[in-house]
Amino acid sequence: MKIALESSSLFFKNYTGIPFYIHNLYNSLKDIDAIDPYLAFRLKRKFKKKSDFQKNLLNNKHLWHLNNFALTTTKFDVAHSLHSPFLNFSSSLKVATVHDLAVHLPQFKSYELTTPYFEKKRMALFKDFSKKADVIITVSEATKQDFLSFFNYPEDRIHAIPLAPSLKAQQNNKTNNDLLKEFNVAPKTYFISLGGVSLRKNTLNLIKGYALSKESQNKKLIITGKIESKHYSPVFNFIKENSLENKIVITGYLSSEKLAALYKNAAAFLFPTFYEGFGIPILEAMLAELPVLTSNTGAAPETSKNHAALVNPFKPEDIAAGIERLSTITEDQIKQAKQFATTFTWERTAQKTKMVYEKYM
Repeated sequence: MKIALESSSLFFKNYTGIPFYIHNLYNSLKDIDAIDPYLAFRLKRKFKKKSDFQKNLLNNKHLWHLNNFALTTTKFDVAHSLHSPFLNFSSSLKVATVHDLAVHLPQFKSYELTTPYFEKKRMALFKDFSKKADVIITVSEATKQDFLSFFNYPEDRIHAIPLAPSLKAQQNNKTNNDLLKEFNVAPKTYFISLGGVSLRKNTLNLIKGYALSKESQNKKLIITGKIESKHYSPVFNFIKENSLENKIVITGYLSSEKLAALYKNAAAFLFPTFYEGFGIPILEAMLAELPVLTSNTGAAPETSKNHAALVNPFKPEDIAAGIERLSTITEDQIKQAKQFATTFTWERTAQKTKMVYEKYM
């Protein structure tokens, strides 16, 4: 079975959830004997500057496409749109993955989670999915229900297939020690949060909740990930006004190796994001044997499945109370959470995706 996987998002500068999904799904599908996957890229990407990693992608089976026309003589049984654009190959089974609809949900309209241009562009993509896809895959039941709230699409042709952790455990003690020195922390004396400075990841309320909690007296907060300049000023001002400069460390984007080292030595993982379509970092923190705090919105409760402290992300005082509850989580509960997280693998995601292909061929 030949599969064209629309993978243009692999040319993003920094890897986040969607590129990791594409990369891991492709590698896991390759390991299935009945599947012959190809990476499909927009033709315009061929002529743009590429990193060494992106150049290496082209050592895999791949094709270029232009205006839904595959620039190859190879015929594909399945055209799977893993993000954007929609891959509308006329002779193929058309499958589309929906990751989340957060920017379109009415409860977030006033927050302006993205630009009007991006919101309009994303909605046009989902409309394409709803009209042209033979089958849709969502990354959670929550995302499935969100999609159905916008589009009249047959519910029995939408399949929720969970994702899996991408971050590997850190074993390099030198990296661990160097990183702790760099950020002036000792093991278990800090919380870690992933998502950078972002409105959607709820950075400001996270910091407000941390500042309100008693735990802020003896633990630092390290925030990693992309810094959105548009939302940095309110965060920086709050830190300065409340004399938190020596308590909060904002690292910016870190390599997977450094991030894994910070996970290994943290006291707990704080992730009170406004909305997640799935929430891979929740599982990665569980695998690192960290107590987890996350939101009671979106797919976070579904992904954490009673193994995390859930909080209202809109209320800093609730986040503060949740942070203080983390100290009551027992070693047995942490082990149970880790065991739960190990059930999520990219091999399982690939097998379930293959089953969807086969069902509609």
